[in-house]
Formats: sequence, structure tokens, C-alpha cells
Amino acid sequence: MIIAVDAMGGDHAPEATVEGSLLAAPHCPARQLLIGNETQLRRILDEKEEAPSIELVHAPEVIGMGEAGPMAIRKKRDASLSVAMRLLAEGGADAVVSAGNTAAIVATARHFVGLAPGLRYSAMAAPLPTSEGSVLLLDAGAHTQANAYQLAQSAALAHVYLKVTEGLESPRIGLLNIGQEPIKGRKATQRAYALLERCDLAFSGNVEPQDLFSRGVDAAICDGFVGNTLLKMYEGLSETLLRFFETHMERDRSREDDRLRQILHRFAKIYHYQDIGGAPLLGIRKTVVVAHGRSGARTIASAILLACRLATERVFERMSEELGRSSTLVELRHQNKLLMLENLKNKWGFSRD
Repeated sequence: MIIAVDAMGGDHAPEATVEGSLLAAPHCPARQLLIGNETQLRRILDEKEEAPSIELVHAPEVIGMGEAGPMAIRKKRDASLSVAMRLLAEGGADAVVSAGNTAAIVATARHFVGLAPGLRYSAMAAPLPTSEGSVLLLDAGAHTQANAYQLAQSAALAHVYLKVTEGLESPRIGLLNIGQEPIKGRKATQRAYALLERCDLAFSGNVEPQDLFSRGVDAAICDGFVGNTLLKMYEGLSETLLRFFETHMERDRSREDDRLRQILHRFAKIYHYQDIGGAPLLGIRKTVVVAHGRSGARTIASAILLACRLATERVFERMSEELGRSSTLVELRHQNKLLMLENLKNKWGFSRD
């Protein structure tokens, strides 16, 4: 198995990606390909104890964090991210990990690797920790906007992902909204509600943000703007709470409790984004993991280990097979057309007869 790592992607690349690869190497049975400027990468590796499972692939160009994804594909064919995705598409790698420009990752994955059959939309999946486990959030940032049909496809992706990875036959799917009533929220969310009511998924209706902590659903669906905002709020909250606990314990050592320290360490392990690593880009035919743009070495290592596990278990391939057998996407497409016709009839006052 081979994991291709975009060594030039991220705010702290390439130092963080090299260090992350080295951290992951002892725990990942796969070969790692570090893709980027070979001179830079070699210089960093020469200063460290090089792992024999890490190899270098030269890519002379870099897609910047602020570049438009589709434009970058055309202008920078030899960028590290493009080279990594081509390797994945051609069978030279089994997974890609990148902390680079999210729009470019989504665009290059779709361009070189392609979407699973029947899909028009990809979505990043991120687990939101709760006191009883986690809730899967889709979309966590792949697309900032989504129409009703795209939201419904995200629900189908969440269903299949949880079925393949967790063994849940009927995972509970909720729409993230500001209220539980079907008429609340944006038009796209209202229409997605109506669409999901008509399909065979275990749709639980709208779920409000505060209810995510109680794990009333197994997955929460929203567009990438809302999802990424919520995810970063979680990250900031966890970091703030960790700093608060650590400061409090440091100031009052006389009351330091081993039990409290154990709870703190467990909290850090569950809630800190560095240990979660990255988000799988669901809907793509092969394994792609998107890491946080500000990822350090520890986060990169976690993302590589996640990619290794997903590729080993053939999660993306099994999802494609499951989607191909399922009638859900076909039914969603059919019901979406019916809803559009009904909306037109209502708008123009046509009779239903």
C-alpha cells in the first residue's frame, strides 16, 4: 500500500509534513511518497533520521492557499497536489493526504480521480465529539454552498459511510438548522427537508446545534460554510477549555487530582483536532483525506494514519459499490424532479389534476 502525501500543502509545509510523515511511519504499514520540491524535502530529511518507508517524488510547483481550485488545475499541472492526485488515479498510490488549499483538493480529486457513480457532489466528513461518541458532520468544508439536492446527496453519503465504517444499517440523519420545524432556515434547507422525507433514509428531521452534543442523530447535514464554521468553533472551544484546565491545575497544585488529570488527557484526546487529523473527502472513487490548513506534524501524522486505515479497509471502494447497488441516489434524483415540478405548478398556479 502507498500513501501519497502532498508535502507542500499547508501553512507549515514542508517542515510539518515531513515531520508528520516521520511520526506516522512506525505506525503505518504503507509506503509513503512525499511529493514536492525534492531539494527542499531532501534538505529537511537530511537533518533527521530518515525512515526507510518514505520516498520522495519531485513536483516543482505549489498550489497556494489562496488560489482558485479549477484555475490551479489548468495552470499548475506539475504542482505537488496535482502529481499526487494523478498517482492516485493511475494506481501509483492508494490514498492522498493534503493540508493544502481545500478548493484545489476538491477540484483536483474530482478532475483526476472522479466521483463515485451517480454522484454530482463530494463532501468532507468530520466527527464532532460528544459525551457518548461522535456525530458525523457533512459537509465540513468541501463546498461553501449547496442546494437541496446536494444536501440530500450528502445525507446519502453519510448513510453509506456510517454503514460501511460503523456497521449501522439505518443511521439517523438530521439536517442542521436553527429550528426543528420544516419551514425554518434557508430555502435550500427547507427543500432538502421535503426531499429527504420522500426517500428511504432514516431521516430524523431538523437538528439544532445545541442538540449535537446529546447525539440525537448519527450524522448532521449542512453546507460547507456552516459545517466548516461549526468545526472551527469546536476546535477553538476545545483549545480554550484545555488551556483553562491546564492553567487552573498549574496554579493550584495542592488540589491536583490524578483523576482530574486523567479526565483532562481523555478530553484532549477526544476533542483536540490534532488527534483527529483530517476529514475524508466522501464521494471520490478513491481515498482522499483533507487535513487542516494549519496542521502541525502531529496533525499530519494523524491524517496519514487515518488515510492508511481507510485505504486498508477499502472504505471508499466499498462505498462506491454500496452506492451502485443502492436505489437511494436514483430515488433522490426522481423525487427532486417531482419536487421541482410541484414548485413550478404552485408558483404559476397550475392545477394538480
